Amino acid sequence: MTTLNKEPIQLKEVVVKSQSIISKADKFIKIISINENKNGEELLRQTPSIALNGKDITINGSSGAKVFINDREIRLSGDNLISYIRSLSSKDIESIEVFPVAGASYDADARGGIIKIKLRHKHTDDYQGSIAVKGMASDKSFAMRPSYSYNMHQHKLDFYTFGSGSWTTSDRGSILGTRYYRDNINHYSSFGDVNTPANNQNISAGMFYEIDSLRTIGAELGYFHDYTDMNTNSCSYLTYNNDIQNSNAQYSQRMKFNMLSGSLNYQRKFDNNGSMFKIMVDYVKKKSVNHNLYNLMLLWNNRDSTYRSNLSSTYNIASTDVSYKKVLTGGTALLTGIKFTTTQMINDNSYQSFVDNQWKDILDYNYSSRYNEHIFAAYAEINTEIKQWQIIAGLRAENTKTTNKNVNMKKDYSNIYPHVILGYSFDEMKRWMISMRYARQIERPAFDALNPNRIELSQYSYQIGNPDLKPSYINRISATLIHDYKYTLTIGCDLYTDLIREFAKQDSKDQNVSYITYENHNRENHWFININAPFQFGKFIDLNTNLTMVRQCIQMTAKDNYSNHNLVFINCVANMHLPYKYDAEIEYDMHNRLYSGNSSIKSSNSINFKLKKTFAKDKILLAAGIDNILNESARYQSELSEYSIKSRNLMGSTGRLISLSLTYNFNKGSKIISRRVENSSSEDRARMSKKL
Repeated sequence: MTTLNKEPIQLKEVVVKSQSIISKADKFIKIISINENKNGEELLRQTPSIALNGKDITINGSSGAKVFINDREIRLSGDNLISYIRSLSSKDIESIEVFPVAGASYDADARGGIIKIKLRHKHTDDYQGSIAVKGMASDKSFAMRPSYSYNMHQHKLDFYTFGSGSWTTSDRGSILGTRYYRDNINHYSSFGDVNTPANNQNISAGMFYEIDSLRTIGAELGYFHDYTDMNTNSCSYLTYNNDIQNSNAQYSQRMKFNMLSGSLNYQRKFDNNGSMFKIMVDYVKKKSVNHNLYNLMLLWNNRDSTYRSNLSSTYNIASTDVSYKKVLTGGTALLTGIKFTTTQMINDNSYQSFVDNQWKDILDYNYSSRYNEHIFAAYAEINTEIKQWQIIAGLRAENTKTTNKNVNMKKDYSNIYPHVILGYSFDEMKRWMISMRYARQIERPAFDALNPNRIELSQYSYQIGNPDLKPSYINRISATLIHDYKYTLTIGCDLYTDLIREFAKQDSKDQNVSYITYENHNRENHWFININAPFQFGKFIDLNTNLTMVRQCIQMTAKDNYSNHNLVFINCVANMHLPYKYDAEIEYDMHNRLYSGNSSIKSSNSINFKLKKTFAKDKILLAAGIDNILNESARYQSELSEYSIKSRNLMGSTGRLISLSLTYNFNKGSKIISRRVENSSSEDRARMSKKL
């Protein structure tokens, strides 16, 4: 007879902790905790390989990253893009995926990689939303940034709407400029007071309907409005060949544009493994108007002159993307698709001078263009895993046809864009991994860069586009070593042909007048190392460090020798978890001198501080902070044949800034996500948002 021991058995405590970073050959996935109480911008800064340098989001030091939310690109740039991401919170975001190299299904100009933000999802009938407002002030500026989001799931229908705005009532500052002539005899200096009030609004709404368990259809409409009013009063002093020219100028520039977008999406599932047929149709229309008025008083001869310009541009982009994904046995997936994009750009620009009490045309500066671009693309990609290997290979073929009737320009070129990604896991738990990547990509000129609009900046400077720009081609090669899912070491190179860069020049009619335009560099190679290392000190301090070092090798023309520069980018973010649900954050950003063409941006050090507190069961988040504590200003330098130019911009909105924000989250039931309608021209839309 056997006697059972009825004494309880004490088991040791077992703690199961999920990893917040998942590494794969083609991407990093950061899993977001719902209780982090951070906004989207803060989460991006703490994601491996990502750095926010000013208004740009970079991956491994490469600029031009595209941001998607649930497969839908955020069609904003600069401050507007970051402001929108900031309106999301950890309660909305489920994960952030980082693709250093874009796959074949993305347009070949996705040179900076892809960032995909996935929101939380639930199938029960409920809703969630948030309302936020942020105020920012300095001694020279004041701005308000409200935002909202609302998602609802009801039976087979998903509805969503979101929007954001920015109202800058005042943004005062100064622009200082000095020229150093090489003969050490002539001299130029200028000083300008600037005020730039501005406002913009963005609103989108869409629905997604499940026809049945296999078929879904969706539609979305979006509207964006932006208005900027820049007023400048400047004084210029020039001594040249024993002549003294002293002048005062008042310059008014009113810029606005409206953009309307629409998207349709249909998808049909074939199995539970992910096999799917998809159609995406997209249309965007943008109308841009720029009115300029320039009054100049020449003090040395008591003469004055008045000029004005009216620049208008209309863009129309339509695209269709049809794709089919088949998931085979053994985890192998095959993706194929075709895409067609057509773009029309219409520019009408007129310049006039006020003479004899009437406006007269300046025919040399008037310009009109009718630019058309058609891109045909076909792509295929395979993704498979064989034991410890992950293999992704794709090929995209594109044919581009462009015409400009006003200058009798026609271009027709075809290219293929391969990419290969190899990932190898050294152990079953994938704590040690290596990923090797290669991709060929293209950067087409921004539409504004092609438009030869002459925009006066002062009596002695202006900016103008270049219709003869060629596209840039990039070969990207890198290898990333990953340890413990979160520590990464990446080495690689980006090899550019005909890289598009800003260039400073002297006007052929007047050597004392300089201008900024765009040109193609013959070759430019970037050899880089990126290190991302998060650290945790106890339970209360998290530190994320992101270091990128670049060896920049520039050859402006085929006859020039290479000029070499060492670039350093550092981003460190420390989070401190304090009692009573307080959180503090300190951020340090640094870069040394950056080079572009014959110009450079001087080194910068920035320190930001923020204190946050949650209330009412985390429904209310209050945050206060100080940005740019060191009050760093933007400083530029250009080297021309007769002189060098040094300038410094001191604006209230970019100097030391105090901010206060309040966010209220509401929901019925638990967190949900509405599926967002994808669009097929997201990469093309980004070209419209680039500015000179």
